[in-house]
Amino acid sequence: MNILKVMALSACLAFAGTAIVAHVTAAPSAPAQPARTEGEDLYHRGFYDQAIAWWTDAAAKGDAGAAYHLGVEYMDGKPNVVQRDYDMARKYHMQAATAGEPRSMMDIGTMYEYGLGVPADLVQATQWYERAANYGYGPAQYNLATLLETGDAGRKDEVEALKFYILAADQGVGGVPYDRTTNRVVRGGDGPIDTLRKRLTKAQIADATARAKAFKAQTGPLKI
Repeated sequence: MNILKVMALSACLAFAGTAIVAHVTAAPSAPAQPARTEGEDLYHRGFYDQAIAWWTDAAAKGDAGAAYHLGVEYMDGKPNVVQRDYDMARKYHMQAATAGEPRSMMDIGTMYEYGLGVPADLVQATQWYERAANYGYGPAQYNLATLLETGDAGRKDEVEALKFYILAADQGVGGVPYDRTTNRVVRGGDGPIDTLRKRLTKAQIADATARAKAFKAQTGPLKI
């Protein structure tokens, strides 16, 4: 079975001399974006030191959005921005995640899945992907679906996996047909959601579809 996962950081996250590539067919639908904060404005103008300083001050005052941006930057370690520091990344992502920021929940899951500053642990990764998925974040819903489908989540639940595939697909997040033995996209092949549907009964598909329709995204602070 060829299952691919989404990473919430960038298309390519490099670490330890290797690269992890995100396989996403489409970005999730983006809601109307709020006006940029001063930190974001400084960053987009190339004033990286000032942006980091602004976010650091704002995060210290409890700004979850600033904490998320710091988590991303310390995790990515882009040249001329900030040196990669997974401990700092996890600290700020935890601050944002507990405030209810699903993108930080997703990134913490990525850290556990790939062992970035923490021991690799798919069960822990699944817990964080599931938290983000329950907040309605499409990429995390897709990742959770793959882990539930394969059993790598510590439990196997193909109906719940299809539910989260459906929810992710509704936001434009889906896997491409891909053969890991050749590292190539399979032209005209079935995607993960189609492959799973073929294995399930009509009753199971109906159950998964009903669960997806009944899904209500969690809001507010995260309770761990």
